[in-house]
Amino acid sequence: MKDKIKLTDRRVLLSNRYIQTLKPKDKRYSKGDSEVIGLRIFVFAGGQKTFYYSYTAKNKEQGLEKLGLFGSVNLKEARNVARKIAKEVMEGRSPIEIKISRASELTVGELVNTFFDKVLRAPKYKPSTQSKWRTNAKVWIFQKSKDPIIRVMYAKRKLKICNKKLSECTKDFLKEWHLWIGSKSESQANATIEILSVIFNWGILQKYQRENPAQFKKDELYDKKEDNRVLTKEQKKAVLNYVLKYDERREARLNMNYYKEKRLSVVSCALIAYALLTPRRYRSEGGAIKWSQLSFPEKKLYLEDSKVGQMEYKLGPKVIKLLQAIKAEKFEPNSPFQYNDERNNYVFPSKWFGMINNQGKRNTRPWLYTVKGQWRTILENLGIKYLPMYNCRHTYLTHALSKTKNILMVGKLAGHTQVKTTQRYAKILGEDVDEALDLIDSEITEAPKVVQFKK
Repeated sequence: MKDKIKLTDRRVLLSNRYIQTLKPKDKRYSKGDSEVIGLRIFVFAGGQKTFYYSYTAKNKEQGLEKLGLFGSVNLKEARNVARKIAKEVMEGRSPIEIKISRASELTVGELVNTFFDKVLRAPKYKPSTQSKWRTNAKVWIFQKSKDPIIRVMYAKRKLKICNKKLSECTKDFLKEWHLWIGSKSESQANATIEILSVIFNWGILQKYQRENPAQFKKDELYDKKEDNRVLTKEQKKAVLNYVLKYDERREARLNMNYYKEKRLSVVSCALIAYALLTPRRYRSEGGAIKWSQLSFPEKKLYLEDSKVGQMEYKLGPKVIKLLQAIKAEKFEPNSPFQYNDERNNYVFPSKWFGMINNQGKRNTRPWLYTVKGQWRTILENLGIKYLPMYNCRHTYLTHALSKTKNILMVGKLAGHTQVKTTQRYAKILGEDVDEALDLIDSEITEAPKVVQFKK
């Protein structure tokens, strides 16, 4: 844009479709936007179309700021950036200051990498959270994935965000981007926006940007689909009877012959029983636990890195009996609970540790990570409609609330830090427990009423 540009042609109400119809000529020409005065689309002889913003500062100095190529920047985004520059002009910034600030402005990818390098680390963020955030950013922000479906998504829609300047990453763009990710995974779409919102808020504190375009309202995100199904008391009893068989001839020992006859994995069945006998999360607070985290004299489980941080939980008599039986089985010849490697440290060791799976990857978890296949088979054999293993936790807590009618105690069992979090189990039971929750949270202005629970 070295030679002088004439901007005397009439303005039109630009649209993306209209811009697409503009044909190149022998010489460069432009069309001005009637909605945002100063915004222009330049059409070059080679066919390239580029947005510029023309303005006059308070000191009468003129500026012409390049906003981006049409295609990588759409009309809505160009208008939003033009409005931001107009605001800076009104604040008295000179064209030189505006040009310097935009030239040194970070891209979204640069901001994300800066945040990851400086902030995304322990103790504020657990290793599991760090891994999830980096994986999410790699796939959706930096668009590096081996998944063939996602790679087709990259090719069909040019919605690459990592190279966008922060001022170009508008809420309109993020809404479109959110929908694009949601076409593959709604939960991933919500998670990515939530991650970006945290990073943008940090960017504001560091004065890299002024606004957070990723602050979505609840109705702008996909609904979080909660599966609140639970096993009935009869179903839970049937499953426990199927997966947990003690040897009546020996105290606190498992009936290994039963599991062999039924062709059941005793370790998987033990983990399923554990999940139904405790309110613990079956992977991080079940499959991954070590013997060193258990105290039989105190009847406690100590968790160093649970979802809610370092915690300790009391263990009931039924799960204590199960854990003692597992420990006793470790000393039997050829026991599936006994290994001569690091698996020996875990209550629920994985027989697949060190093996190559069907995707060509080596199993690096010494503990039992999934029992999905065994769980599905057991439910089918018992004629119970499938529900995820995680719902064992919902089952335990819902039955506990039904039996005790004590939402504070159930929240403590679950490891919830807020009573409101426990409300999902109240919803499963019905409105009578919601009434109790409202009473707990309300200010006492008169003598409290006794809440009668339905049987």
